[in-house]
Order: sequence, then structure tokens, then C-alpha cells
Amino acid sequence: MEIFKQLHQSIDYVERHLHLPIEIEDIARAGMSSKYHFQRMFHAVTGVTVTQYVRNRRLTLAAQELAGTNCKVIDVALKYGYESPAAFTKAFQRMHGVTPLEAKKMNVKLKAFPRISFQIQVRGESEMNYRFVEEKGSIVFGKSVIIHEDAYKEIPVFVEGIWKDGTHGQILNLLEKPAGTLLYGYHYDFAENGSRRYLMGAEVPEGIQVPDEFTVLPIPDQTYAVFDSRGTMADDVEIDVSIQDIWKRIYTEWFPSTSFEQVEGPCIEKYYWVDEREKDFITEVWIPVRKMEEDIKSL
Repeated sequence: MEIFKQLHQSIDYVERHLHLPIEIEDIARAGMSSKYHFQRMFHAVTGVTVTQYVRNRRLTLAAQELAGTNCKVIDVALKYGYESPAAFTKAFQRMHGVTPLEAKKMNVKLKAFPRISFQIQVRGESEMNYRFVEEKGSIVFGKSVIIHEDAYKEIPVFVEGIWKDGTHGQILNLLEKPAGTLLYGYHYDFAENGSRRYLMGAEVPEGIQVPDEFTVLPIPDQTYAVFDSRGTMADDVEIDVSIQDIWKRIYTEWFPSTSFEQVEGPCIEKYYWVDEREKDFITEVWIPVRKMEEDIKSL
């Protein structure tokens, strides 16, 4: 697949420049992609951010140079982009569990993060339902939280919390919606360290004054790729893991097989009950996209 060839090109660039300053824009350009799309794809496919990967590779090579040698710590620190031995020692010890000086001794255990390689796997055994939608901008409100590392673990805990503490019901009251109505989820403010913000809420109705305890989020005009699947509510709160499968397949199957890329803007999860039993529901994942520009593809 073309996307895996591009990811290989980006990794090649990283490996050639580990002893030089590296900008994410340059890594993305080497893979013929925009910075924003590359960061989302890389994190989704590898499970680590671009910054984490570069740091892990540098500290891996630094340990190899120090192990059992008389190399000066300051020389290795400067070679791999650390401005001081203190900063290098802190990062080195966090990864390897020993200081750079201890790493110079024999019989000391060190960690290695090998270069990432991407293998093409035969997938697509089941179809993916999707469509493109031109959506006008809106203003939404709700309860928000910072997702630090694992959205699949942190979001269900957050959602369960706002159901149990009455926040979900408070939002429904403002919307004049019946109890049990499902709210939408909004992923936004994606950071280079892999964190993001997540808001559970809905569009602000006309004439409603949003209370101060809620977050207000503007949604711009966007073109979305919309994917849908079915899930099941368990124990009246926790949502079936099918949402994880949708997200994973979007980045590992759909994006690699299309000429579209993700653009900046909130991603949306929309939920709808299938029937009045309020047990089975339809999930839609809305991702803002654009056709990859020819100037990016030809770099």
C-alpha cells in the first residue's frame, strides 16, 4: 500500500537524522504527507507519538554507544540533541532505569527500541460503511476532559462518571430531551504528545444560556468521512468495544487505501438508539478530511 511506503520513507528520514535536529514537518514531508495527518496516522498505527519514537530511538543508540566504553557522557548527550548532561541523564534514566555513567559498566541491563518497520497485512475481510458529508459549522457544549494516553480506557470511565453524577441528565434537561437520550462525543485539541480533549455533549439550542460549568466548542464548516457500525450498551453505562474497532480500521485500512487525509478540526462520535429498548445503538465516527493535494503527494 502507498501509505506504508510513505511511512517507510519517513522512518528512513528519522534514522538518517537522529544526530541532527528533527522537525515533525520534515518527517511528514519525507512521507509526502501533511504534518497533521502524519501525526494522527503514525500514532494510530504504531501506538506511540512521533516525538516519543524519535526520543526512544536516540536513547537506544546513545545506550549502545555508552555500553562498555569510555565515551564521555556529555559528548553522547550533545550528539543526540540534549543541551545538558543533566537533561540527558534524566531522560536516559527514565527509559533505561540506570544513569549514563552506570550504563558504561559491564553487565548492566539496558533497553532497546528497534527501528519500526511496517508490514502489509491482508485485511478488509468485512466491508466498511462510509459516506462523505458536507457539514455546516455549529456551536456545541458539554462536559470535557483531557485524555492523556489511552482513549479506549479513559473515555469509558469519564462517560460512566457523568452518567452517575447527573451531568448527563443536566445536559439533557437543557436540551429538553428525554432521559436516556445519547449525547455525542467530540475529540479535539490533539497535541504532539498524544493527548487530546474529549467533550460529551450536543449542539447549543437557540436561546439557551450555557452554564459556566460546561465547555463551549465551535465546530467549523467541514467535509467529513462518516463511518458507521452497531454496538451494545452494557450495564446501562459502558459502551461496547465496537467503537475501538471502527477507529482502528479507519487508520489501518481505510486511510491507507484512499487518497484522503485527515485535517485539523474536531472528530465526532454520534450515537443513536436502534429502538425503544435502548440497548443496541448505531455509532457514527465523523472525521474531517480532504483529498490529498497534488503538491503534497509529489514532494
